[in-house]
Amino acid sequence: MRRVVARYDDPDDAATAESDVGDDFETERPDIENPFFDPSSRPPESRGLLWGSLIGGVIGSAVLLAMALDMIWFPRLSPLLTAGRLALVTFGLIVGAAVGGFIGGVWGTLQEIPDSDGPRVEVRVPDAKADEVKERLRDSGATAVDDAVTKHGAE
Repeated sequence: MRRVVARYDDPDDAATAESDVGDDFETERPDIENPFFDPSSRPPESRGLLWGSLIGGVIGSAVLLAMALDMIWFPRLSPLLTAGRLALVTFGLIVGAAVGGFIGGVWGTLQEIPDSDGPRVEVRVPDAKADEVKERLRDSGATAVDDAVTKHGAE
C-alpha cells in the first residue's frame, strides 16, 4: 500500500480532487503537525546538497589547479602533483563536490522546513494504482504530489 499526499494552493482544487479520486478510492484531509513528516514538502537538505556540491567542486578544482600551477603548496598533498592538470582538476572537482555536498546536506538539515498553508489530500492506494492516482491528483491542480510506502506485500 502507498500513501499519496497532494498539496494544493486553492481549496477548490483540493475539493475537486477529493471528489474525482474519491469515487474510486478513500480520501481524507491529513492533519500534519510536523512538516518533516509531510511527503509533499521538499526537504531543505536537497538544496544544501546541490549548492554545497557546486561550491565544493569549484573550490576543489581551483585549489588543485593552483597547486598544479605552483601558485600554492601543501606539503602533504605534493605527491598528487605527479598527475596531469586535467586529472588534478577532475580529482579536485570530485572530492570538492563530495565534501561540499556532505557539508551542505548537514547544513540543510539544520534549517527550518517551511510550513505550507495549502490544503492537502491523502489517498491510500495499492502499489499498482499509485501512478494513476498521482496523475489524477496532478491533473486537478496539485502543486506537489508525493507518496510513501505504508505496507509491503500484495494487496
